[in-house]
Amino acid sequence: MKPGTKNSFKSLSEIKVDDKTYKIFSLSKAEDNGLSGISRLPKSLKVLLENLLRYEDDLTVNKNQIEAIRNWLSEKNQEQR
Repeated sequence: MKPGTKNSFKSLSEIKVDDKTYKIFSLSKAEDNGLSGISRLPKSLKVLLENLLRYEDDLTVNKNQIEAIRNWLSEKNQEQR
């Protein structure tokens, strides 16, 4: 499966390791660009979120699906009340 063509939360970054440059999808950048609060997600959901960001293309993954992970936080907090 090829990475998606969208980057709705402007999270695409590059890191350099030795002489190679890699593209990554930064959760901290995504949080700064509209996915507020995701740093409080459990690690398992952070892994899922990074994967959704990587494959966002409006066909297999869309912006609403990505936002649903963030929205889980507020829904979870409402259930505890």
